[in-house]
Amino acid sequence: MQRHRGLLAFTLLVLLGGFLSWALNKQWEGWEYILDIVGKGDNMPIAGLIPIIAFFTYLSLGEGFRHDRLIKQGREEEILDEMYK
Repeated sequence: MQRHRGLLAFTLLVLLGGFLSWALNKQWEGWEYILDIVGKGDNMPIAGLIPIIAFFTYLSLGEGFRHDRLIKQGREEEILDEMYK
């Protein structure tokens, strides 16, 4: 949980910002069209993939940055050990 605190905080901020944007801008009547398009059966897998892609991008960048730090410290041999634990 410690490693993903930043992702969780970012996700909550984006959700809060989206909700506030929706709540404060109700004069735009296009939300129901967007929800109709996203809610169709053939578009649901695409809508479900967006958070999955965001999560795995965050996870892989975190691993990459950690490995870069190990390389800068001259501990390249520990990268494989860390990958398998």
